Amino acid sequence: SSRVRHRAEGKHEIGLVVNLEPKYPASESIEDAAAVERADAYMNRQYLDPVFLGRYPEELQEIFGDAWPQWPQADYDLIKTKFDFLGVNYYTRSVTHANNSYPVRAGAVRQPLGTYTETGWEVFPQGLTDTLTWVKERYGDIPMYITENGAAFFDPPVAENDRVRDPLRIDYLHKHIGAVKAAIDAGCDIRGYMVWSLLDNLEWSLGFSKRFGIVHVNYGTQQR
Repeated sequence: SSRVRHRAEGKHEIGLVVNLEPKYPASESIEDAAAVERADAYMNRQYLDPVFLGRYPEELQEIFGDAWPQWPQADYDLIKTKFDFLGVNYYTRSVTHANNSYPVRAGAVRQPLGTYTETGWEVFPQGLTDTLTWVKERYGDIPMYITENGAAFFDPPVAENDRVRDPLRIDYLHKHIGAVKAAIDAGCDIRGYMVWSLLDNLEWSLGFSKRFGIVHVNYGTQQR
């Protein structure tokens, strides 16, 4: 594989980056608990279990039914090639309930007391701590980087006197960096933290409609 050839050069570390979104049950019902397991398998464990455990989550067979294939052992042997670090992109959590949506039969419940970003994502710093400690507990002492973490809040298109009042984003970053500290205190091997993003920029699915930058960009003049 390319990883084996790259390691033969003996120079660089190789890692995997995934977007993880922890799932919490909307109620104490058995149905919501099962929905959490399906949603977590689909969003999170589907990408990490093969790499670190050499198997896919059992829930995927339930989710996809006859469409889920039996993967050859050679696939797992290749996927399990050694990784040096895991990159975690974290933005929000999902409070999950059972419904009839295809294929996972699970959906998110908006929290009436929650703070939400311009993208409709709940601000939930505890979810970052929970995610990092979950990785450690499930997969072992893996060096981790937070490769993306940030928020889009309303910013005026033009800054005044080269400044934008930005209390919500400052608070978001302050609390999430604190959540990383809590994970370190819990024994997680955290090697770095990267904010998304340095500049307001073209977001892959949102265009220029949402601003994540800690440096404001006037799109008309390109002034930063």
